Amino acid sequence: MKITKILLWIAYISFGLSITAFTFFGIIFLKKDFNTQQVEKSNLKGVIDKSTTGKFELPMNLNVEYYFRVKNGEVLLDSYFLKIQKKFLTSTLLPQGEKKEIDYPKKLTGNIYSMPESDMYLYIPIPFSSIETTLTIWKVYFSLAFLFLLIAIFLAIKFLQNCNKSQFFIPANSTYIRVISYLAFVYCLISYGSQWLIFKTLNHNLEGFSPIDLNAAVKFNWNYLIFSLFLVLIAQAFSEGIKLKEEQSLTI
Repeated sequence: MKITKILLWIAYISFGLSITAFTFFGIIFLKKDFNTQQVEKSNLKGVIDKSTTGKFELPMNLNVEYYFRVKNGEVLLDSYFLKIQKKFLTSTLLPQGEKKEIDYPKKLTGNIYSMPESDMYLYIPIPFSSIETTLTIWKVYFSLAFLFLLIAIFLAIKFLQNCNKSQFFIPANSTYIRVISYLAFVYCLISYGSQWLIFKTLNHNLEGFSPIDLNAAVKFNWNYLIFSLFLVLIAQAFSEGIKLKEEQSLTI
C-alpha cells in the first residue's frame, strides 16, 4: 500500500501543478501582443531609418518571423514570414539567391524568400489574419487538451483511492480506466485535427505556388493511440477480474 500512497500523492501534486501551469501560461499568452506589424505602422512619422525583427513560435513547431525595414524614408520590407524547412519543397528547381550581407528575407521566386545565412530554410510571407486563425485553433486545442488532462488525473486519483482501500476489482475501477483510454483516443483525433486545420489555413496562402507542401508536416500521435489501446486491455482485465470475483462469491 505504500506504493499506492506514493502514486496517490504524485497524482495530487500533478493535479495542482497542472492547474497552476495552465493559469500561469494562460495569463502570459493572453497578455502577449503578437501583432507587431500594427505597432510599427503606427510609429512611422519622421522615421528615416528603422529596423525591427520579431520572432515567435506557433503551435506544431512553426516559426514565424516579422521583418520591418525602413531606409532613407522608404519601406523596404514590412511582412510576417513563415519560416519552413526546405524538405517541404516538392520541387528543388529553385533559383539561387544572391549572396548579399542582408539581415532580412529577399525574394527568391514567386512568394518564396530566402536569407543567405539560412540555407536550410525558406520564408513565405503570410498575413497576420492567418496567424490569428492559427492562434485561435491552438487556444481551442490547448484548452481541450488541458481539460482532458485534468479529467484523466482526477479519474486516476479516484482509482488510486480505491486501490488504497484494497478495493481493486470493483466496477468503478474498470470504468475509470476505460474513460481514461477514451480520453487518450479522442486526444489523438483532436491533435491530428488541429494540425490539419492549422496547415490548411497556412497552405491557403500558398495557393499558386506548388513547390511548397506543408501537409507533409501533419503527424498522427501513435503513442497516445497505443496507450489508449493498452488501457482498454487493462480495463477489460479488470472487468474479467470482477466477474471471477462475483462468481467466487456466489460459489461460496
